[in-house]
Amino acid sequence: MKTLNRFSHPMKRWFAVATVGFTLLLMSACESFLDEQPVSDLSSDKFWNTPDDARLGVAGIYSRVQSVFSVDYIRWGDARSDNFTYSGTGTAQINMSVNALNSTEASANWSNLYKAIAQANLVIKYVPKIEGLNETTKNHYLAQAHAIRAYMYFFIIRLWGDAPIWLEPYEDINEDPNRPRDTKEQVIQEVILPDLNLALDLVDRLETNVWKVNLGGVLAMLTDVYMWMHDYERALEASARLMELNRYNLAPGSQWKELFLEPSTSKGNIWSLRWDYVQDGPDETSRLIGAGNLDPMYVMDLAVIERFHQDPKDIRAHLTFDSLLFDGAPDPNARTKRLGKFAVRNADGTFEYPQTTQSEYKLTMYRYADILLLRAEALNKTGDKTGAFALLNAVRSRAGLDPLDEADYADEREAETAILDERQLELFAEGKRWFDLVRTNRVLEVMDPVVRERQEILGMTPNGFTDERKILLPIHRNVLINNPKLEQNPTYSH
Repeated sequence: MKTLNRFSHPMKRWFAVATVGFTLLLMSACESFLDEQPVSDLSSDKFWNTPDDARLGVAGIYSRVQSVFSVDYIRWGDARSDNFTYSGTGTAQINMSVNALNSTEASANWSNLYKAIAQANLVIKYVPKIEGLNETTKNHYLAQAHAIRAYMYFFIIRLWGDAPIWLEPYEDINEDPNRPRDTKEQVIQEVILPDLNLALDLVDRLETNVWKVNLGGVLAMLTDVYMWMHDYERALEASARLMELNRYNLAPGSQWKELFLEPSTSKGNIWSLRWDYVQDGPDETSRLIGAGNLDPMYVMDLAVIERFHQDPKDIRAHLTFDSLLFDGAPDPNARTKRLGKFAVRNADGTFEYPQTTQSEYKLTMYRYADILLLRAEALNKTGDKTGAFALLNAVRSRAGLDPLDEADYADEREAETAILDERQLELFAEGKRWFDLVRTNRVLEVMDPVVRERQEILGMTPNGFTDERKILLPIHRNVLINNPKLEQNPTYSH
């Protein structure tokens, strides 16, 4: 048996621009859809008139999504988990690693998520009115807007719980820009599921561009949402529809690195976030985990490094981080200061880390292995242990590992542990681990001993992680100040 290892309402200020005009886009020299950046504000009667306006408006959504995940991809999905720990003496990193968060932490601010929602709301309102767009193109633009709006709200409810719902642009200066929090159940039932199901109806079924949300991306989101809801039957239905597309597969181990270096060429990718430092500026996520010429803010926890080394056949160890440092460094804290998963690996086992100002990691939102392992979890929960282990072992086989025997796992929970263990290694640093622990109700079980150990090393009182209420993030102080209708999450102060 395995063991599990260890706005402001933001719209108030951002939408103030909308009282005199909309945040819009002008064409840049680059032809790439996602390289078109917002460079000016134009009034509504001068924009949302042409097919180019629609295309640029949708590009603006992706620009907002880049702003979200450039800084919080690792912090939200990995840094609070047993994947990473603090590096150096930075207060923010230490607070994240020992769950000592407060309302001034940058990661507690949901404003960028709401800015992406705001841009999606503009597209949803104005694109249907634009003449000259064929129906397929128009519907595909709307599908992307609805899907990404749902995805942003999905992050909000998983991180903060209850949250204000905005489904239309803020355009009337006489309208109150502040709203109280709606329940997370309302957000799921009134926003996330309707948006994703509408996107499923509208999406261009022939579109396969990995840099945009396509049919596979919508089905991946639905699978993820239904798993969060513990609606395993619908999760199985959504994941089955994705598999039936026959677009994706578990590429051989020799191509595993392509998932992160060349996402558009890999059949294992569903949706990835494109980055170009010339157009978009440097990617902050890569700075957090060690790209560039500066020390990283977060480093791999030693326990997970050891897990990567449990089986020497696992190809992911030397492709994920500089495993050559593992045995030779006398100081355990110096064993790996860089995470090379998203960087080019040289023949000698080292990685080519870009300079901080030129970092542009391609960040994975969803890929096939992720969905297969979620489906395995759902099969296990619905009594199909054999089916669950078939998918689990498919992922293990691609990693070079021997299959697990389901007979060695006595019950549903032990089988789930095996699946979560595999997800930790396969999807390491892809923003999944924390949400896996929350979804399966294992945060306190896994993180309490980890946090206690870190607190002891730091000379803190080892009070661990025992308060379920602290699974949610605090709402940032600036958000609370600017929107007096909001209430802070329990246990946190303003």
